[in-house]
Amino acid sequence: MLRLANWLSTGGSIAAGIVLVSMTLYTLIEITLRTLVGYSTNVLVEFVGYGLAAMTFLGLGQTLREGGLIRINVALQFAPPMLRRVLDVFCIVCGLGVMAVAAWYVGADLARSFVRGYETDSVVALPQWVPPLGLFIGMLVFIVELIARLIQVALGLEVLSDESPDV
Repeated sequence: MLRLANWLSTGGSIAAGIVLVSMTLYTLIEITLRTLVGYSTNVLVEFVGYGLAAMTFLGLGQTLREGGLIRINVALQFAPPMLRRVLDVFCIVCGLGVMAVAAWYVGADLARSFVRGYETDSVVALPQWVPPLGLFIGMLVFIVELIARLIQVALGLEVLSDESPDV
């Protein structure tokens, strides 16, 4: 399970990087077209929005793995180790529940759009299941990472990060 989570989180992080580079290239192409030719694709903002959602969630598993998520430890720093483990497990289970419900609804909407053949109402009509696909995959990767983290913390193999990253 840990290897799968590591592999998926790394893959999601790489995919997020590819999405970032693609968004940057598309923005440069759009700037060039507008400057030199006076032409625009008129979908830059829409596609960059899709990319931003995908990039955020695709990189979430790796961010959790590296301790990059902000965590407030005011109460936990005074808790004894066993209570701390229980609280960490509780927090992970809550996060897992929230992410699972969100992924369920995004996945249901994605499947419904696929089955019914809906298209986006835009200059470039895409199948409506395409824009949330990166978001959904990122949610699934994050769920797998949370499950792996839950197993590690519940067995006492790991303690969640004591310090939030520098902001």
